[in-house]
Amino acid sequence: MLLIAVFTATSAYAYTNTVGGVNPPHLGSGSSAINKYTLGTPTYTLNANSPQNVDSVSFTLTGATTSAVVRVRLIAAGSWYNCNASGAPTITCATTAPQVTAVAANGNTLTVVATG
Repeated sequence: MLLIAVFTATSAYAYTNTVGGVNPPHLGSGSSAINKYTLGTPTYTLNANSPQNVDSVSFTLTGATTSAVVRVRLIAAGSWYNCNASGAPTITCATTAPQVTAVAANGNTLTVVATG
């Protein structure tokens, strides 16, 4: 299964998935059926010493297992970050290499891709 969820204010594609905290849900598309996952509201963790930097993003991905492969992108044309699914359905993604800033991520697109 492949899921690509995109938070954006400009367009929405209605599939059977739901995204917590976004009403109506704004979703992207998948290469096959994408009704496996439900994406919860993301939580961003700022760096304690440099709060202008986002160190990680976490969310619940209901339907995900510890064998899931999850990646995120916080900026539409930005870098992809690998996520840790060992605590599935809670997913945590470090966003420090390269470092994401809160200014760049604010109001941008969060894209989540999951398989497994």
